Amino acid sequence: MSFFLKKKKKRKEYNYFIVEGLKEIKMALKANYIPEYIFLYKKIYKYEFISNFFRKKFLISYQIYKKISFRKKTGGIIASFLKKKFYIKKIKINLTTFLLVLEGIEKPGNLGAILRTTEAAGIDAVLLCNNTIDIFNPNVIRSSLGAVFTNNITIDNYENIILWLKKKKIKIISTSVKKNIKNIYNLKLDKKSLAIVIGAESKGLSENWFKSSNIIIHIPMKGKIDSLNVSTSTAIILFEIIRQNNNF
Repeated sequence: MSFFLKKKKKRKEYNYFIVEGLKEIKMALKANYIPEYIFLYKKIYKYEFISNFFRKKFLISYQIYKKISFRKKTGGIIASFLKKKFYIKKIKINLTTFLLVLEGIEKPGNLGAILRTTEAAGIDAVLLCNNTIDIFNPNVIRSSLGAVFTNNITIDNYENIILWLKKKKIKIISTSVKKNIKNIYNLKLDKKSLAIVIGAESKGLSENWFKSSNIIIHIPMKGKIDSLNVSTSTAIILFEIIRQNNNF
């Protein structure tokens, strides 16, 4: 099954996903994902203890291990877990709620890097809309260093997310590459119930977000390039807001 779960279509069909590496497997277990199968390269026996958490254990040869693994270095351990469902209603709101909304992020590596950043920044929840990436893609798990399991994530369409944000009276701060809008460094963004909204590198945000925004911001740049990698932009914006609020 592990070989088939490399493909998005099969992950959706079986409702399982694969995790490679002891650290990431431990994080999935800690986040209460339901473990199913574990595959151990039989020459690396030191991880056998963790197999007690899984329904079935398979000792495999190097040839099979090489065929089913996605990463070059997994420590000889690969496991499958049952997917979770994500609901916006489960997000808990308070006076200092700090959210990140991502619209249409296109590359698994970028999404994983962003989730790693949001975990480091202590973001309360990540809301994905118009999402084309399977968050259980092995590249998302790998590039997030397992932070895909520790983040509070929800997936919905932009209409429902906008309605929910407005109902909860959360300030919507959208981002743009245009220079005739507010410079993030010239603002005092009070981190009280706000959501930063960031779009795909190729298209940016849809017009619906700009119409619903309380503020639209950009990161000033001096060079000839008019935009940054989306994961880099996200890190700059989130940590600038944290800095402004002396939150570290």
